[in-house]
Amino acid sequence: MKTLFSCRRTAALLGTLFMLSGLLGGCASSRLLKNPKPATVADVGWAATAPEGLSVEVHELIFRNSGGSWVRDANWDEYVLTITNGSANAIEIQEIDLYSDRLPAPEASSISREQLDARSNRTLRAMKDAGIVAGVGIVGPSALIIAGVGTSGGMLSASTAGAAGAAIGIVAIPVGLIGGTSYVISRHRQDKKDRVLLDHRLTERGYGVPLQIAAQSQMTKSAFFPVTPSPSRLVLNYSVGGEVRQVALELPDLAGLHLKTPAVKTPPPITARAVTGKDS
Repeated sequence: MKTLFSCRRTAALLGTLFMLSGLLGGCASSRLLKNPKPATVADVGWAATAPEGLSVEVHELIFRNSGGSWVRDANWDEYVLTITNGSANAIEIQEIDLYSDRLPAPEASSISREQLDARSNRTLRAMKDAGIVAGVGIVGPSALIIAGVGTSGGMLSASTAGAAGAAIGIVAIPVGLIGGTSYVISRHRQDKKDRVLLDHRLTERGYGVPLQIAAQSQMTKSAFFPVTPSPSRLVLNYSVGGEVRQVALELPDLAGLHLKTPAVKTPPPITARAVTGKDS
């Protein structure tokens, strides 16, 4: 009788633990947002035109977790551009570059998630002492933290586990270990799915260069750059008739992007002092 009771309690405990594991494992959500945030500015409207009839216009600026964001903690800056070829000949866009006085070289646009992640993390590490804005940090895959799961908070103590084991005839499985490990494994699986979706979305939304723009036509897509502090100039490098040329758009309004606002020191309070006859 005692054996049957013990088996039932064991089964009930294991069922509860696995149910808890499943519930915790289901907590990992996708980084892709079902309902993207509305754009901060409906249409920026910055534009530049080249003599050949090529023009570029910036419609929207999407930064990490800002208005227009469609993915949580994006490791890139997104510039929604319309490129118009008003000439009688096809034009090839060879490269789209973003310049910053804070960086030694321009950042080229990319639709490779891996490149954007690596270059953003490299820039942020290099700029850590230059005042990167709070909230723009380094994003790493969940796989990097799997090894550290299950050794901290939420685990049963040895004495508690021993007591539970004596009561039901088995060694109790640490709930914190099951829940934490289950969540991280679920997070890792969700990250793998997200990477596939992000790769597809970046290719779908972004300009892949080199790119041919037919005569008398236009295209609206996004140029994705690594997180770039204080961008100063957007440059399209293009070729027409075998000649390589550029059209540049200055970005003075973005001078403080991704930089911390300098701390304003508050002057010490002025203490009133009574004036006596001796002071006069």
